[in-house]
Amino acid sequence: MPTYSKTITVKEDIKTCFDFVADFRNLNKWNPHDEAELITKEPLREGSIFKVNTEFNNRKMLLKYEVIEWGEPLRASLKTETKGFEIIDTLFFSATSKGTEITYSVNIKYKGLYMILGLFLGGVFKKLMDNIYNLEEILGTP
Repeated sequence: MPTYSKTITVKEDIKTCFDFVADFRNLNKWNPHDEAELITKEPLREGSIFKVNTEFNNRKMLLKYEVIEWGEPLRASLKTETKGFEIIDTLFFSATSKGTEITYSVNIKYKGLYMILGLFLGGVFKKLMDNIYNLEEILGTP
């Protein structure tokens, strides 16, 4: 299972960062290719589900992400699954003297034919991780 991740440091406090990033309703503010809505009732917690409209490799997709871990304010994990893959996005938050360190990690498990195709998608995911963050702009650079 390939894993892709990126770590940034922002000036906002850990709670502000967790509340903003872990709530996928804010996804379009820092990842312009995605838009999400909460389809379960609040509060956000393990079991909450987001419907996410996304674009990957020039292909539009509708995914349902379920919160599988909600360790506020340090960690949150969300999982989506299709017939071709399972993806777990994990967000790690750590308070620092400069603000908050945020690590976004994506773990992908390919299924069936996608196991072969996945060998060629590494570059696409690396590029996505490099371009996904407007978070530094939104949450401030230290």
